[in-house]
Amino acid sequence: MDNWFKSVWFIRIISLMLAGLLWVTVNVDNNMDSDSLFFNQSSSDMEVMENIPLEIRFDSEEYVVSGIPQEVSVSVEGPTSAVAPVSRQKNFTVFVDLNGLGPGTHEVSLQHSGISNQLAVTLNPKIIEVTIEEKVTEDYEVNIDYINQGNLDSALELGEPEVDPSEVAITGASSVIERVASVKAIIDVGGATESIETQEAPVKVYDNQGNELNVLVDPTTVNVSVPISTRTKSVPLNVAARGGNTEGVLIESVSTETEEVTISGPKEVLDGIEALPEVPVDVSEVTENQTVEVDIPLPEGVTSVQPETIEVDIEVVEGEAGNDENGSDQR
Repeated sequence: MDNWFKSVWFIRIISLMLAGLLWVTVNVDNNMDSDSLFFNQSSSDMEVMENIPLEIRFDSEEYVVSGIPQEVSVSVEGPTSAVAPVSRQKNFTVFVDLNGLGPGTHEVSLQHSGISNQLAVTLNPKIIEVTIEEKVTEDYEVNIDYINQGNLDSALELGEPEVDPSEVAITGASSVIERVASVKAIIDVGGATESIETQEAPVKVYDNQGNELNVLVDPTTVNVSVPISTRTKSVPLNVAARGGNTEGVLIESVSTETEEVTISGPKEVLDGIEALPEVPVDVSEVTENQTVEVDIPLPEGVTSVQPETIEVDIEVVEGEAGNDENGSDQR
């Protein structure tokens, strides 16, 4: 044994073993430090992302889907190194896959793609109830809906509008199409002073309670022309002789072939006129049958009359005083 301790090789072996033990000790300490550092770098984090768009996957040519939220909330939890880029870039997709489902009401789970497998993902809501209906397209006539019509000058009136195109295609769920009561183009006439020519107007679709329906309209706008003219009204007129007769002449009749004239003016004025006052015809100097031109006086509030003048036929009858100096009868 003493010889071993004195042996050079024994000393070398013991030194090698001590060196190896020292190396192991140092490396274990380093590994513990590294593990601690790795643990700190991989600490857990959680991020909640609101207002994430929800993608719908379905046959949009055949069906219409309702009950789908436009946005959802997404929570991710895991290593900070994985959470940070997802939260910052939001380069992932949340979707609901309805392919393979037919008409009816279904409960479906939301899904996601593009998020690292290192992260735990929570979607809110997780499950939604959707209704799938067949898509229907029907053509409807477009009517005109005037706004601010009360501000239109009362002396003006709207004519029959022209709409191009006169019909539009309405597409939506079958249950919604059944509720369509009216299809209207909106025209503002409040400040109009002349005819509206080819004005582009949006098309709106309503149910019978006046609620706007969520449907697709093709085209979404139409061109509308609205004639605007001075408000008019046709009323009858009569003529009457005025003034004294010429000596020896009797007025047998005063008449006109014009039975009606057209007057213009504000609505409230025209509504109060059913016929023009008698048009006076001066016969004070009439001695024989003749046709005269007479101006038509304007009633109060009336802005114009058409025609402005009329022809009046006057027929006379000569009396005793109508004989000449030789006593001959002038008839």
